Amino acid sequence: MTSRLPIALLRRGPKRVSLAALAALAAALAFAALTVGPSAALAASVYSVGGLGEPQLDESARIRALGGAGVAEFGVDLFSQVNPASTAGVRHLLLQGTIVPAYRRVSGPGGSSESASETEVPSLRAVVLLPGRFVLGAAYAIGTDAQFHVDRADTAGTASALRIEGTGGIQFIRITASREFGPSLRFGIDHEIVAGYYREEWTRDFADPDLATSRDTLESRYERLGRWRLGVQGSVRGWTVGGVLETKRRLPLTSIGRAAGSTVEQGGTNLIMPSGYAVGASTPVFSRWRVAAQYRRANWDRSSLASDLVDLRPMQRVSFGVERLGRKAEETGSWRGRLPIRVGISVLQWPDLLPVAGASTIAGGTAGVKEWTLSLGTGIVTQDKGGNIDFSLEAGSRGNRDELGVSERFVRAAFTLQVGDDSWK
Repeated sequence: MTSRLPIALLRRGPKRVSLAALAALAAALAFAALTVGPSAALAASVYSVGGLGEPQLDESARIRALGGAGVAEFGVDLFSQVNPASTAGVRHLLLQGTIVPAYRRVSGPGGSSESASETEVPSLRAVVLLPGRFVLGAAYAIGTDAQFHVDRADTAGTASALRIEGTGGIQFIRITASREFGPSLRFGIDHEIVAGYYREEWTRDFADPDLATSRDTLESRYERLGRWRLGVQGSVRGWTVGGVLETKRRLPLTSIGRAAGSTVEQGGTNLIMPSGYAVGASTPVFSRWRVAAQYRRANWDRSSLASDLVDLRPMQRVSFGVERLGRKAEETGSWRGRLPIRVGISVLQWPDLLPVAGASTIAGGTAGVKEWTLSLGTGIVTQDKGGNIDFSLEAGSRGNRDELGVSERFVRAAFTLQVGDDSWK
């Protein structure tokens, strides 16, 4: 395979520019990134080139420090993005936003390596208590990050420098309603609108000054439609158990190719947002200690995105966290004793199945991406006790160099600012 293959797919005419062309383009990019070496790629993840993009954790810094185990989280100023029932404990108005700077290092054959950094906002949320003890909320969350760019020299034919840039990913806009039924039972429902898109632009600068720079693009758009997420929490003898069910949604997909002054648009395909679920529990173990655990699954499979070149499997995340609660301000002890300590671990199985190292399509074999993350964090309460500032630090690795040609290590920091109930009394 040469670097001209994706451009050729864009130029084959109306009958050829489709989702299959998008998949071929993604597979060719993955092949280039995984076989040329990490010096060719700067990306949200080098693995995000080949499929849906890098799966994101949309939780706050507090829950991220617990490995993402938040489905059983609840309280007057505590909630999880995963479980709509967790917002039922809010008593006035609560605003929350999280920012995550990240650094990654990609290692390839022969000891070669490259680093990249980025910053994103994985989630924003507002929640308010209404009459009748109903809680209403709105949130924005990132599901996958498909942004990347690849730079490489092309010596096939006329010498040129090629840059491929990808933008987009899956985002969610959530409208939440929840209610508490006594101190032990909470229900919630999300209407989640699936937004986002995927776009790639190929820019080729020729060594020959008489040749103009060429630009080709391929864009995939799906209709912004909603699905339902149902959540429940129950508390028994100190234990809190939570569960969430996500429904499936078919999103009509349109592919648009632009090259050499022509535009070709084709529909008739779908992106299937899969069903899924999350279950977990939280319990105190000593006077100031508690543990939390969670399992989350999204049932991606080959039928979710029709393609001969990109395969999918279920996405699974197992999370476990331990928290030492900080002492209250009125209690005696040093200021360090008032700081909470949180430690967590998570294992994530990506849905993307990528061509193995040396193969350009899944016909030559596939390999999955598994990610391990260790996290820790703390937080402080503002002086008026109406807000929180939480911090987490995560480090981990993903991918297998023997199977996929490259591997990654990463460090992420998360900062969450939350303005809570007491500020609005």
